[in-house]
This record gives sequence, C-alpha cells and structure tokens, in this order.
Amino acid sequence: MTRTLRIGTRGSQLALVQAHWVADRLAEHGVLTEITIIRTEGDDRPVDTAWGEGAFVGRIVGALLEGAVDLAVHSAKDVPTDEHPQLVIAAYPPREDPRDALVCRERGTTLATLPHGARVGTDSPRRVAFLRAVRPDLDIHPLHGNVDTRLAKLDRGDSDALVLAVAGLTRLGRADRIDDILPTSMLASAPGQGSLALQVRHDDEEAIAAVGLLDDPATRAAVQAERALLNGTGGGCRSPIGALGRLRPDGRLEVIAAAERTWSPLAHAPLADAVAPIAWVRGDAEPAANLDLAARLAARIVTLRQRPRVLVCRTDAQATALLQALDAHDIDAVNVPAIEVAPALLGDGLDEALRGVGPGDRIVITSGNAARATLAALGRVAVPADVPAWAAVGDGSLAALATAGIDDAFVPALADAATLARELPLAPGDHIVLPRSDLADGALPTALRERGATVTEVVAYRTVEAPAASRSRLVEALDGGPLDAIVLTSASTVRGILALAADDDARDRLLAAPVIAIGAPSAAAAREAGFARVVVAPSPDASTLAAFAAVALGTREAPDPRVHRHLPPAIDALAAPDPAAAGGAR
Repeated sequence: MTRTLRIGTRGSQLALVQAHWVADRLAEHGVLTEITIIRTEGDDRPVDTAWGEGAFVGRIVGALLEGAVDLAVHSAKDVPTDEHPQLVIAAYPPREDPRDALVCRERGTTLATLPHGARVGTDSPRRVAFLRAVRPDLDIHPLHGNVDTRLAKLDRGDSDALVLAVAGLTRLGRADRIDDILPTSMLASAPGQGSLALQVRHDDEEAIAAVGLLDDPATRAAVQAERALLNGTGGGCRSPIGALGRLRPDGRLEVIAAAERTWSPLAHAPLADAVAPIAWVRGDAEPAANLDLAARLAARIVTLRQRPRVLVCRTDAQATALLQALDAHDIDAVNVPAIEVAPALLGDGLDEALRGVGPGDRIVITSGNAARATLAALGRVAVPADVPAWAAVGDGSLAALATAGIDDAFVPALADAATLARELPLAPGDHIVLPRSDLADGALPTALRERGATVTEVVAYRTVEAPAASRSRLVEALDGGPLDAIVLTSASTVRGILALAADDDARDRLLAAPVIAIGAPSAAAAREAGFARVVVAPSPDASTLAAFAAVALGTREAPDPRVHRHLPPAIDALAAPDPAAAGGAR
C-alpha cells in the first residue's frame, strides 16, 4: 500500500485493543497505519442509560464517509444491518469465542448454582429474554458501562452476577473473571458477536485490497448470514434475537437462530405452561448460499415469534384439511407422516367379504382410507355402492363415501368408535362388515358383537409405521422450530413418530411436547409411550380439531356454550377453569 492507513476507533479500552490488533496484523503485511480516536454517541450517553442502534459506530462511519479516516474497526455486533451504500466491510478477521459468560461476585458460581432471586446485571434485551426462559426466578436488572465499569459495580455489590461476552473479556486479558461459559444452545449469541468488522469506503480499492488480507472466509460466511438473518426479521442489535453460524467439518455452513416469542398464550389455557418462550431454528447450506439460508431462517423466526407450532403426524393426503384449519386459527403447523397406507394383500379377503353383500347388510367405515379401499373393492366385485347400508364414524369417513354418492350413512353424535358402537341402530343377528387397518384394535367389533351383531372383520388396507421417507422430514421439522403440541390420531401414529426419531435427543424432544390426541385409545397409547402431557380432542374432523388446538394452546378464548351450541361438548368444556376438565388429563 502506498499510503498510511488511518484507522478510526472508539477510545474505550476494548476498542483500542481491537484497533491495535488490526494495526499489528496489517503491519505484518507491510501496511503502515495510524490510529485516530473518535468519540461516539454511545460514549457521550449518560453512564446509566442503554445505547440505541448504531450508537458506537455512527460517528466513526461519518468520519469514514468524510475521508477523515480510511478504515473503521467495529465490533460486528454493533454495526447496523442496513449498511451505508458507500461503504463495504472489507474483512471479517478470524472470530473469537462468540459465547456469553457469567461473571459472579462469589467466584465459582454458575448459572445453575446462582441462588434463587439472585441479581444479574445486563443491558442486553437478548440476554434478558434468554436468561428468563431458563431461570425465571432471577432478578435481572439493567447494568450499563464498559467492561471495567461493570466489573467494578459487581465487586461493590450492585449485582450478584454479570453476563458479558467471552470475546471482550478475552481480548482485555480478563478471561480469569469468567465463572461459567453459557452454551449457545441456551443463550444464542448476538449476530456477529466475537467478530470484528473492518469497514472501508466502497471505492477505495487500495484499502479494500490491503484490509482484505485479514479476511477469514469462514467467519465472513457465518457473520454475513447472522446479520442477514437479523435484518430479515426486522430486528436490530437491541432485539431479543440471537444467531450463530459455523462452518462444519463437511464444509457446509450451519446456522442456529433463536428469538423471544412475541406471542404468548391466553391465561388458563390448558397447555399455556407448555408453550416455549423462545423459538429456535436451525438450517445448513453451502457457504455461497449463506444469504438464502439466512432469508429462510428469518422467515421461520418471524412466523414462530407470532404463532404456536404444531406437529401433525397424518398421511399427507389426510393432513391437508387439518393444516389449513390450523393456519386459519393462527397456528403454524407441519406434517410428518408417522404412517403410510398400503393396499390390502390379495389374501386379506376384502373382495371376498364384499362379494356377497346385500341390502340387509351394513358396512361400517372408521376412516377415509377404509372408505376408499372398500369402494374400490365393491367396484371390482361389481356390487353397487347403494346396495348395502352404511355407517361412518365421522366427517372424514363420510366425505370419502360421498364421492360415491352415498349420502345417507349413519353418523354418531360424537366421532369416535365407542359412540358409534353404542348408537348404531342394530337388531340381534344384523350382519356388519367392518373393513379396517391390519393394526386396528378389537374394541369396536367386540362392542358390536355384545349388542348381538354378526361382525365380519376384514383388512381393507395395511398401515406401515415409521415410513423411511419421513425420517428426513422429521429432522427438518425439529430444525424448523419448537413443538408446542403434537397431534396424534392413533396408536400407530404414536409408535410411528417415536420410531422415526434419529437419536435420543430427537425422541426426548418429541416426548417433551404435549399431545393432542384423537380419542381415548390414542391418548392411552401416548401416555404408555411416555408422553407426559396429553389432552383429548372431541372429534377428528379438521375444523373441530383445529378449534380445540387453538383453545388448548391459548390462541383464542374458549367458546361461549350459549353461542356455540353446535360445537361438541368437549370444546365447550375447555371454558372450565379446571385444566383437568379442559379436554383431558394433563
């Protein structure tokens, strides 16, 4: 470089350490520098007030634009994501540790051993939000000033602990004050934390080339993604949003991001205490696609901050109506099929059982899959669909029958097998054909036989649990945000979704989520499998199930029974203050 590069920096101890580090690295490449100290808005604020967006960079940026300095050395987390068009970040040098640290007045204390109600000082809304999520008992209070000022306040008893950046303490030679390094899986780092951003004018090619010698491609890919993600959420450096990128050994860029949710459940909702206060997402991509990855994760964060999230475990064909109904109730939902439906085998006897069906027989349908398989078999054996009488357990089965013009099927008051068995018109000796899954339980045929019916059970379709194609979809679903509830529609879906879990962590995360079960058998299977929180929806039809989920999660008030008399009683029961009465056991 043919000229001396003028470096603009704040005059704080940490800023000067960072500026001199840059000057020393440039000197190693033969670049001469001189340091100019610039007092920023953040330096001029009263010592006990928080700074605003860009407070520590605005005046340095102004000096850079005016030509008073050639290079600005910033902490990357302080640089607004909306960068000035006449400036460019020419280098992100290798990153220091991006994590946060707990510094305690009583040495050796950790976050886990901090006494109940301990006072923790921080001026970061991000740190406040994440700490409250794991230790709501702590008394978190504003504490401002540079590192030495904060440490002095701690030592004189203003706080029991501080949260500070590991990188800042390390650069100042104060790493010995760290008592507990907080994992990024609990406290997501500020975008850019631990990294320097070296900014120059966009038309200063000589400075760009010289400063670019300090650029670390891995740090650049990660920090650019973090900053783009923050910008994509509409947030700034004072937002309760964290993001951290890293280049994995396989060369792909992985980004984990989290944010405090702006949505919170209504009081007394049955599942209110199970709703995650922080939304976490994860994704990976090739480093060159870092901005696309950031945009995708930012969109997820925006949605998850405003809505609860539900995992549905139906086949894709069966899930569409429910996903749409949940969306209409402001619930974000994703479907991962825990089962798939396969045709009955030739030896299963469906065609033979239907070949002799006549006007005195009744076919009882308990699922849309059974309806479709039965109608196809009737076509094969040339029996018109209007010859037998029909019964359908609920709206889904009824809708499948309607495609064949069957509009007079018996439907029970509540869409469950027990009600169907109890209410179905029967005379002793009546013949019932019951096409079902190969995994169906025996409660329904047993109840019908106890009432005097002759029941022919036949396999209409086979249920395959944990289909291989769903394994990657479950990984994506777990990466895509919190699970505020899981909808499980049968014992097969209970077993299937747990079998899809790739490891113990995934299984534990599934089991930690509350379950919205359809019917007592599904609820019993969920509890037996280890799900600790289970509520029972009154009906499997999409509209009722979505309304139930909305009330259970607290996105809407329980309906007034005097106004919504058309809703099933179990929905109205959610208006009761007793959580155990609100749709099932807790």
